[in-house]
Amino acid sequence: MQSEKKEARREQKRRDILQRAEQIFARQGFHSTTMEAVAEECGWSKGALYLHFESKEDLFFSIIIEKVDQLGRTLEDALEQAEDIEQGIAALIQTQFDFFVSNNDFFQLVVSEQGKILHTSDTGMRESLIQKQHQHLEMISLALSKHFPEGSPIQALTLSRSILGSINIHTLSWLLAPLTIDLEQIKNELTELYLYGVKRHV
Repeated sequence: MQSEKKEARREQKRRDILQRAEQIFARQGFHSTTMEAVAEECGWSKGALYLHFESKEDLFFSIIIEKVDQLGRTLEDALEQAEDIEQGIAALIQTQFDFFVSNNDFFQLVVSEQGKILHTSDTGMRESLIQKQHQHLEMISLALSKHFPEGSPIQALTLSRSILGSINIHTLSWLLAPLTIDLEQIKNELTELYLYGVKRHV
């Protein structure tokens, strides 16, 4: 029991660090953020911070992985409530867009700096992130496949990749120029497109 309480306290401290570090990274950028600044924000010594994270890269990627996990849990709950493929597609598009919007400050940072950090990282976090993203895609594909009729010419994995790819490109455009894009309209149009196709509307 004592060890369980200790582990719970450690996990709570880790989550507190991730939350505070996310705010600092979003405000200052990856390269301008230091472990000293994060430790000071948390009210800790730098040495205590290193008990939870080996480096700034480790901390940064841990935040991204935590975001992927949060999105996965939110999506899984939404997709489980879908009673057919139409509801599943609508839930996927709605939930994914809403998550990006509610976390837009951090995802702006990810868009601007993740690529550079990914290509230079040798911490092993890159592989962990890629594995998480694959698991995320598999979960969505499995949830949608439950509503596919037997012998469907469309694979759930293909549909999932296509929807996520569409969302990502529109979200990226919005993050780069938020005042020029009506995200609600884009969300509605994508839902119509994947539910009913182009032919119905042209």
